[in-house]
Amino acid sequence: MTYFADLTPYTYFERQEDEPGVADEPWPDLPLLNVGWLDAAHPFPTGAPPDGLMPALTDLAKTRVRQTRGYHFCEICIRDIGGDAREAIRQSAIARESAEFQVQGDGVVYAAPQLLLHYVAAHEYLPPAEFCRAALAGTI
Repeated sequence: MTYFADLTPYTYFERQEDEPGVADEPWPDLPLLNVGWLDAAHPFPTGAPPDGLMPALTDLAKTRVRQTRGYHFCEICIRDIGGDAREAIRQSAIARESAEFQVQGDGVVYAAPQLLLHYVAAHEYLPPAEFCRAALAGTI
């Protein structure tokens, strides 16, 4: 997975209609912004998430978009384990995901990797306030 700063225009994959096996984008005409595309080399904001954020994200993340054919492992966990992380990956001790989900905001859509839930829960990542407001509003 590639790092993208929060609230920058989404450019990871080209938007496509009728991607097989993936939910249709519900808001194809709204600007798409990145949230939660973290890696181990870039600092990220941390803090306590707003009340109800994790249940809201869990619900929103049930609708996967842009399912890929391989997994991306949490680079922060790999860095924190240190040394050779291959055994931890083999034992599924490192979080992994292979899709994205979207959250509609005020005139925009936020594109987030499924690993965002792990980043919030395990690494105290604090997404931007406008994303948190949109997720808590439960717009899917």
